[in-house]
Amino acid sequence: MRKLLVAVVIIAALLALSNHSKSQRGTLPDLRGLKLSLAQSKARAEGFNRIESQDATREDRSQLFGDNWKVCSQIPEPGDHSLTTLIAVTVVKTEERCPRG
Repeated sequence: MRKLLVAVVIIAALLALSNHSKSQRGTLPDLRGLKLSLAQSKARAEGFNRIESQDATREDRSQLFGDNWKVCSQIPEPGDHSLTTLIAVTVVKTEERCPRG
């Protein structure tokens, strides 16, 4: 019986922590036009840790060095979001132009 009570208390605590993290919010800055490395740093500084980048061209190139890439678009838009939100950015090499929508 005691083990069951301990298990219930642990589960309740984990659920409370999970709900608390979902309710935490932050202000996502506008990342467009920034170098990928700076964009990632700015998003992380605001508490967003789930950040993915993808080549905005059809070449599907890997972004190994963030200073060589610039952000063309981001989802979601800048503003207030849950800190668990996935931030998805499309990028091109710094010397390239972003593709038109």
